[in-house]
Amino acid sequence: MYLIIMGVSGSGKSTIGQMLSAQLGWPFYDGDDYHPPANIAKMSAGIPLTDQDRAQWLETLAGLIRSGTAAGANGIIACSALKQAYRQILSAPAPQQVRFVYLKGSYAVILERMQRRSHFMKPEMLASQFTTLQEPEDALTFEISLPPAEIVQGVLRAIAPGGALLGILGLGVMGRSLAHNFARHGYRPVGYDLNPEPLHAAGIPTAASLEDLLHQLEPPRTLFLMVPAGAPVDAAIASLRPGLQKGDVIIDGGNSYFSDTERRYQELAAAGIHFIGLGVSGGENGALWGPSLMPGGSIEAWQRVGPMFAAIAARTPDGELSVGWMGAGGAGHYVKMVHNGIEYGDMQLIAEVYDLLHRGAGLSNQELSQVFADWNRRELHSYLIEITVQILAREDEETHRPLLDLILDEAGQKGTGMWTAQNSLDLGVAIPTINSAVESRILSARKAERLEAARVFGGAQAYHGDRQQLIAGAEKALYASKVTAYAQGLQLLRTASQQYAWNVDLAEVVRVWKAGCIIRASLLNDIAAAYTASPDLPNLLLDEAFSTAVRSRQSAWRQVVQTAVGLGIPMLATGASLAYFDAYRSAVLPTNLTQAQRDYFGAHTYRRVDKEGVFHTQW
Repeated sequence: MYLIIMGVSGSGKSTIGQMLSAQLGWPFYDGDDYHPPANIAKMSAGIPLTDQDRAQWLETLAGLIRSGTAAGANGIIACSALKQAYRQILSAPAPQQVRFVYLKGSYAVILERMQRRSHFMKPEMLASQFTTLQEPEDALTFEISLPPAEIVQGVLRAIAPGGALLGILGLGVMGRSLAHNFARHGYRPVGYDLNPEPLHAAGIPTAASLEDLLHQLEPPRTLFLMVPAGAPVDAAIASLRPGLQKGDVIIDGGNSYFSDTERRYQELAAAGIHFIGLGVSGGENGALWGPSLMPGGSIEAWQRVGPMFAAIAARTPDGELSVGWMGAGGAGHYVKMVHNGIEYGDMQLIAEVYDLLHRGAGLSNQELSQVFADWNRRELHSYLIEITVQILAREDEETHRPLLDLILDEAGQKGTGMWTAQNSLDLGVAIPTINSAVESRILSARKAERLEAARVFGGAQAYHGDRQQLIAGAEKALYASKVTAYAQGLQLLRTASQQYAWNVDLAEVVRVWKAGCIIRASLLNDIAAAYTASPDLPNLLLDEAFSTAVRSRQSAWRQVVQTAVGLGIPMLATGASLAYFDAYRSAVLPTNLTQAQRDYFGAHTYRRVDKEGVFHTQW
């Protein structure tokens, strides 16, 4: 076998290659030593190499591999191998005997490294290397922020003889993506799916049956369920139970309802089987390249399997892992549920601002794409704003019209937002922004009725004021509304943690959300700081920094909602956010009248402000 340690200059290829050479006893070859003098002269002068420049160099290295594999030898080569075409040349002599190890790092970190070393490859050349780089999907991949010894151990684990390290049940889009992610980090998976069709092109080792799957795993076994929530999870567990042994671990990575996770955790614990409910966020791309992970359930099992999930998790630019223990029982799935509730709210708030500026103020999609791009450079910087920029700019290939204008205005939902709303009522926590987002999706589904109502009542009016002023106000209103959405979700999470005795650390939750997940945003850095400084903070709005930020945007927030009301453009979530803020800051609410009414018709009693006790009046 030949291991090719690849990555841009400064990623640590030689260091890792030499450490592997010492561990394995295989010869190490530095690819830079095989460059012809003309290439070294160009790079020393700060001139990027062309594909033609690299051709001879790559063929020389391919020849080294060809002669080595023909002689039955092993070797380790440090080589940038930035393009897929380069990697094809290097692996051509023996495709089954060449493994690529990709050292992945950010531009800023690698530039700082290059500035501290002496090498013919100058720091000024790094930008061209990142431009050339085509990241491999099938290479063993390690973040350069990891300790070198940990990277080496990951490589050794991946190439060691032996069977699979975990089984994945359910190889749909998410299951396949996660399987590739595990394999890329040295944790060999074996998959199983009731429908074998998608597996032929997936490149994942698969089992012919559940019995075969269990046979391929060394006890105690780790089984990762990626099946739809509800009955399919119970069915999968029931199918596995006859073959399970004490100490085996089952991990549910779907969007299961937290009380189902609690039940499964307790039932399996009684049989000596560990159960983990794992919230997974990031969609298909996150699953493949780094999701945000929220585990809960058996802490003993997590301590055992945690390293393999840490390997595949997303990382912030400064190297923080987006995975952390949430608590016992159903805590992990509850945190993911609240994450999705906030996601519902955030998406609806963005959609309402888009509607106000597009349908109300008449901004085109292209103009709005620029507006959102501008916002994404400031406090509103987030994944959802970033993808909104791209969505607004996209043109339909067939009609050459804005694609967004061709998408039917009916939104689907998978239940997590609704579960968040339902559980908030059970716990007595007000989350009107999130509730409004759920209700907006429900209303959107009544398309035929809305068309008839529009015929009867007419549509929205056009805005004739200062568009730039409205845009500036919308940015402030969106920020303030987002803060209230997070405030509501995190207060719900705090209350649930107390109710269910989970001891969830809110600062840790927010830290895990900072990368990989759908609601990742710059705002989370400030939220994490707020809960780190004040772990018992009852509501995010009471943090000094956020109270100042919301107060400064209050006037614009009100003006935006008033404008929308005047135009007849619905802003359910934005209006609910402002109403929540006003209710939360009100020293006096009209609930005294509500209590009086309850006492009038139902003798429900009331308390007084001027003396202790419970009272009833014969009205």
